[in-house]
Amino acid sequence: MIESSAPPPKPDGYLDDVQWRYRDVVFAFLAGFAGSLVVGIVLTVGGFDLTDPIPFSLVFAGQATASMVVIWMLSRSRGTGSLAADVGLVIQPRDWWGVPAGMALQILIAVITLPLIFLLWGDDPPSQGVTDIAETATTTAEQIFVVIAVAVLAPIVEEVIYRGMLLSTLRRRFRPGIAVVISALVFSLIHAVLDITAIAAVPGLFLLGLVLGWVALRRQNLSLAIALHSGINLLAAISLLWGGQIQDWAENRLDEIEAVIASLPL
Repeated sequence: MIESSAPPPKPDGYLDDVQWRYRDVVFAFLAGFAGSLVVGIVLTVGGFDLTDPIPFSLVFAGQATASMVVIWMLSRSRGTGSLAADVGLVIQPRDWWGVPAGMALQILIAVITLPLIFLLWGDDPPSQGVTDIAETATTTAEQIFVVIAVAVLAPIVEEVIYRGMLLSTLRRRFRPGIAVVISALVFSLIHAVLDITAIAAVPGLFLLGLVLGWVALRRQNLSLAIALHSGINLLAAISLLWGGQIQDWAENRLDEIEAVIASLPL
């Protein structure tokens, strides 16, 4: 009798309709890199500055599209052909409370990691390249493109790769906690590898990866993880794009309140 060399099914059944391999994750990642490179070259030849918000967003869209096409092709050839079954790509309206919850989580993670960041970099930590680009978005069109890239495309693609394919692969070989920690570590370090200025964000990204990995395993799909990730990125985008205006508005309201209080008889 010939015994199968395939690993046994995962005890929790997390995305076990297809047995992803580490090289599949690498393929998806490299496909995204190739997609962004192609779009970047086309835009550069066309005379566009890739550090402008709209061209940057288009480059990221090319990256996301290329990664998802490769993942879909792999799903059709090695899995069921359903991204819901193979990578957990499910969007459920009942989970969209995760968007405001993600905003709150972003604040909590920032508070937790602030002492470490201050210890390592003082009050002037390096800012990510995407931060500098987003801050230059002044027109409505530029702001919309940045929000779509940061708060829609990035959460979907990153969750599919890191909490869908990678976490599924790790879960077949390790206990849940270990699989989540490794996937979170890879998720955080990849950001620094792609953009060294993101090094200060690694501690926060690691904590985020732990939460999203745990949520994905518990829910058995990516719906809530995507919503949480979207909320985190959306708060960051709002802060970058409209933070100054929001601060000015709050200060004006505070001045008005102080003026009213000052006019009250004592």
